[in-house]
Amino acid sequence: MARKITGTWLSPGSFFAISWSFFLIVPLLFAPEFKVDLLGIWFIAILSMACAAGSVIAYKPPSIDYLVSNEPNKTNPSHLFRPLWVLILISFGGVILLFRHALDTYNFGYYSMGWVSIPNLIAVDRYSGYINYPFIIKYSLYCIYPANLLGGLLLSVRQISFKMKALTVMPLLLALVLGIIEGARTSILLGLVLFFSAWMSGAMINDPHFNKKKSYLKIAISSGGLILGFTAFFVLIQWLRQGMDSIIIDLLIDRIRAYFFGYLAAFTQWIGTIDSPNLSGGLTTFAGPFNLLGVMERSLGFYDPANISLGISTNIFTALRGLVIDFSIPGSILIAFIVGFFLQLSYQRGISGTIINTLPISIFYAFTLYSPLISIFHYNSILFSWIVIFFPLRFSRK
Repeated sequence: MARKITGTWLSPGSFFAISWSFFLIVPLLFAPEFKVDLLGIWFIAILSMACAAGSVIAYKPPSIDYLVSNEPNKTNPSHLFRPLWVLILISFGGVILLFRHALDTYNFGYYSMGWVSIPNLIAVDRYSGYINYPFIIKYSLYCIYPANLLGGLLLSVRQISFKMKALTVMPLLLALVLGIIEGARTSILLGLVLFFSAWMSGAMINDPHFNKKKSYLKIAISSGGLILGFTAFFVLIQWLRQGMDSIIIDLLIDRIRAYFFGYLAAFTQWIGTIDSPNLSGGLTTFAGPFNLLGVMERSLGFYDPANISLGISTNIFTALRGLVIDFSIPGSILIAFIVGFFLQLSYQRGISGTIINTLPISIFYAFTLYSPLISIFHYNSILFSWIVIFFPLRFSRK
């Protein structure tokens, strides 16, 4: 209904509803043995309907003046490519410095191929709490994420050349290289989420009259390819981080299934056991900023693992657990309605050609796409990314 009324799947209510429809159906189809509590399913459905209802109520049909106007793009791409170049160069330098830092730290001596064990050694140190990159490496690598935001936004600009389009995907490649070096999937997944959230938010202003059916087909095909590609890199990174030992197929399949499909069982089992949790008022959803301010301590795993099937456990509980802990079940449903309402207003301002309005929409898309894992606001580097690109977006308007 939200799609029918607002006219697009990219409106906030429609996008959240279709995304969580997908996130609900896929685990039930491909991991039916994972124990799911129906109360959690109903909560997710009502939360999605609340967001969609807010979006529908805020929706206002475009005016006649807008329909007859033909000014779909108020972005000056040349002004945005300059900061993209800068961010890519800084990120590339950070990746090189990280690799050299790892070589110096682990001192492989005469073993010329010792560098291939770097992902395993970094993963061990990360989970032991020993990782502490030098300042210049840490903040250089942060630039990968705003670069992905700018790259996705610029890719949505129809009139750029093929060379420029090739440049826009460079940040994704850097996120991939970083994930391989560190033996971590998070940087790859965050890079993908930021890139495509910015691309979708840019599409609403750069060409509002584009062929939606063709674009949705492209999204479906691209999403399928990305899922297959990410699965392949999941296997590769798992092999590297465990020290290139022989892969036990059954164990690997269990890990893949738990990582991709375990979130629904973990969350619904948890919400089926709570009574009246002590509300934390945003400390869980926004754990990254509050940790930076010293208000709370954010642990690496954050949640303790839960058993979702015989011999299979996961600590992935979705971002929805944080919302419930922070605001309660009724409170999180009310917040979903409010977010859907105000973001629909922002979305409609974005359609009118105001590029700065892509920021709240891209934040919402990114939160939604990452929500099966945890709140994307656990990562200060991600919040830093939207702050960084605010300035080139602000000055790129005609």
